[in-house]
Amino acid sequence: MSKIFTDFNIGNSLPELCRKLFTEQKRNWPQLALACEGLAATRLREIDCGYRVFLQHNPQRAVNSGAALDAESIRNRPCFLCAANQPEEQRGILYRNEYLILCNPAPVFPGHLTIVHVNHQPQLLTDSIMPLLHLARDLAPDYCVFYNGPACGASAPDHLHFQAIPVNSLPVENLPDKYLGEAGEYSAVKIIRGVNLDRALVIMESANPEALRRQLLILMAKATSLAGVVKEPKLNVIAIQEKLISRLIIFFRSKHRPDAFFQEDDGRIFVSPGSVDMGGFIITPRENDFQRLAGDDIRKIYREVSVTPDLLNKILEARGADNGFSQRHY
Repeated sequence: MSKIFTDFNIGNSLPELCRKLFTEQKRNWPQLALACEGLAATRLREIDCGYRVFLQHNPQRAVNSGAALDAESIRNRPCFLCAANQPEEQRGILYRNEYLILCNPAPVFPGHLTIVHVNHQPQLLTDSIMPLLHLARDLAPDYCVFYNGPACGASAPDHLHFQAIPVNSLPVENLPDKYLGEAGEYSAVKIIRGVNLDRALVIMESANPEALRRQLLILMAKATSLAGVVKEPKLNVIAIQEKLISRLIIFFRSKHRPDAFFQEDDGRIFVSPGSVDMGGFIITPRENDFQRLAGDDIRKIYREVSVTPDLLNKILEARGADNGFSQRHY
């Protein structure tokens, strides 16, 4: 049976198609219906870290948060994003003949989508920035779209995919001015560095998506060189379309999981940060983590998994450290 619920044609409302997809899938896919009921029962805590952070107690995210991401484990499991291995009842929206938009079976927010490439290919952003921006534009104004790098949040690093959640779900989408450093503008792209957030955060905005793509590639190339890696640096990217402006929120990462993730017994903190967590909405599958984590714990995790302020300075030197990017603090 075909996995296609419907096909997206330019001119149609993609958010409306996604709402229809969810209605159909909850009716015909019992696993998704149960997951949505479970989401309605999740609890939230707001934490004051000097900035806003929310904790969500979401036990059904335990599999994603604890996924084994070493090469051998990935080789030895079927790819759950490939159509042949998806649940029989799962259907999606065919997007530009390249991606299938699916309902996420372990949602963090109502309407949570997973957007998978129709072919099995590695999770790499270099050649996929324009699809990310196109998705953000076509899903506006209802959704933002995000990318988790293969080594910092993607539970399927062997299969190219994005995710989409309702816009304004994350505190980082609406930062007060006190968290935004000075801005520089390069080739029609405004670049802003986040400050006082304990994260290596860069915001890029432009009315020209191609210029935005080029500037992101410049920063990624610099970060790749500094990290001494071959393909791409560790990063998370959130894309939002705001009227005529394309906006990217980028977190440059030093590692995926904090050391406490690998500790035993009471010392373990079962938090595995991806785009959502870095955006200020931290998923805690375990009750004890949800109850005990405090502002200092969150700040420590963010600092540990982010590149240092000095390294972020060097990344931004690719666009001009003398134009407001020389702050030595987060």
